[in-house]
Amino acid sequence: MALSLLLVEDTKTIAESIKKYLELDWHTVMWVDHWSYANELVKHQDFDIILLDLMLPWVDWITIAKTIRSVHPETPILIMTAKWELEDKLEGFEVGADDYLVKPFDLEELEARVLALANRLPQKEELSFWDIVLDRNQKKVFKWGEELKLSLKEFQILEMLMLNQWVAVSRLDIIEEIWWGEAWFEEDWKLDVYLSTIRRKVWKDYIETIKWFWYRMNK
Repeated sequence: MALSLLLVEDTKTIAESIKKYLELDWHTVMWVDHWSYANELVKHQDFDIILLDLMLPWVDWITIAKTIRSVHPETPILIMTAKWELEDKLEGFEVGADDYLVKPFDLEELEARVLALANRLPQKEELSFWDIVLDRNQKKVFKWGEELKLSLKEFQILEMLMLNQWVAVSRLDIIEEIWWGEAWFEEDWKLDVYLSTIRRKVWKDYIETIKWFWYRMNK
């Protein structure tokens, strides 16, 4: 699951480490080091999750959290701070934080918490990739507004790839998800046939093969 993240952190070394680590897993991280920039971004742009440092200069962090909540009441906020006492954590949760991580922290734990918050997000009814729109409710796929005729298995494979945009998905993951409980060796060769058909219908370069075993939507 690739996410769109806003990182509000005024310490450059910390921000660069977080941004670099999360982008290795294809998350999009927009970093700002001052609340005035973040304030404009949250008013005009949607993010999946906001990573917020409490110790920002020139502004009270409670004001920051309340501002975010007033504009994006459903967007998860993960607070990052050196404040570790219980009263600080409770105050953070009272103003709308969804999680609280005390510095210094391990980047692997940060990503695990980010993904845990992402799992609580409501599922999108429509997925889009360039000129392709996938309607998860109606089980339909459109290209430039015209419906493409896909079989159920083709739809499920494309849906899985679009849900993990920019992230490589293995053959094994696809087979286990789409053909759960069925014979692996029998379905392995079928996957190549389905992928070939999907590429022909949507556009061959939209799905990238990586080292013969991994697939992802090609940005």
